[in-house]
Amino acid sequence: MDPDIINVEQQELEALPVIELENDELRIAIVPDLGGKMISLESKQRGTQFLKEPAEDFHIYSQPDYGEDFLPPYAAGFDECFPNVSPSKYEFKGEVLELPDHGELWTKSWKYKEGENSISLWTHGEQLNYRFAKHIELEGPTIQITYELESLEEVPFEYIWSAHPLLNIAEGDQLLLPGQISEVVLNWASDPNVGDLGDRLAWPEILGNNSNIDFNYVQNKSMEFAVKLFSDRLTNGIAGLYKQQTDETLLFSFDTEQVPFLGLWLCYGGWPADTKEKEYTLALEPCNARPDSLVEACKWGDQQQISPLSIKCWEVKISVANGKKHL
Repeated sequence: MDPDIINVEQQELEALPVIELENDELRIAIVPDLGGKMISLESKQRGTQFLKEPAEDFHIYSQPDYGEDFLPPYAAGFDECFPNVSPSKYEFKGEVLELPDHGELWTKSWKYKEGENSISLWTHGEQLNYRFAKHIELEGPTIQITYELESLEEVPFEYIWSAHPLLNIAEGDQLLLPGQISEVVLNWASDPNVGDLGDRLAWPEILGNNSNIDFNYVQNKSMEFAVKLFSDRLTNGIAGLYKQQTDETLLFSFDTEQVPFLGLWLCYGGWPADTKEKEYTLALEPCNARPDSLVEACKWGDQQQISPLSIKCWEVKISVANGKKHL
């Protein structure tokens, strides 16, 4: 059999269907009713699970309510933030819309259609009128995701899109970032002494030269620290995570004409703020706007806009490779 011919299976876990795509190199699993979330990304050669798995048994999951805060147990796997990331009040057609935490998509059930080596998923907006779709295809060690945003509004609207892949990490794993990233912009930190929204920090010494912490490397959960950062506009759309224990690299590639920024979510035991049990993960987030608030993005001039009754498309590729890749 051609190694790139994919076997597609559907499993039932309680009420939520799970769609699996598999070839000789990768196995992924997607839950359409859970915001189209990818809950597994596994390299078959070494059995490495690259996505953060939920701390609780998947069987207890139910579809979250619209407007619910994005918190454990849902803070796992890979989903999409749109048309905002943090809760945002967006004025549109004379009304103030209360856009929820993590956007509108993660609480939605997505319709889907399976192909021989792919799956297409789509859903519609709640407060803004749009259709959001993604087509996921496996080809060897690469996952290609093609996004399509169709505006069904008769006036323009602003938006943010961000990929949100929460990764399975271990202390000492290495972030692989474009060389042009020597400074980052602060969105939020669990320690208010780090700075305020919009402050510029040196990378990778975001806590200052005296801290002796190189944030190119994953820290221990005992650090009890979390921070969300953004790159400036990039010319090289590539970022990765090198897992030293398995000697593998997970790479994200994106066209910076369409996806100009990279968000960095580093959570080393510092979030959620109001719970005793903290998370341990990071996310490399290709995104087309910054910061997380749509209101602030409009103030900064970094927001995206879609014209009435029009379509925008963009792509992200995710690849698994042996060894540490040099960007």
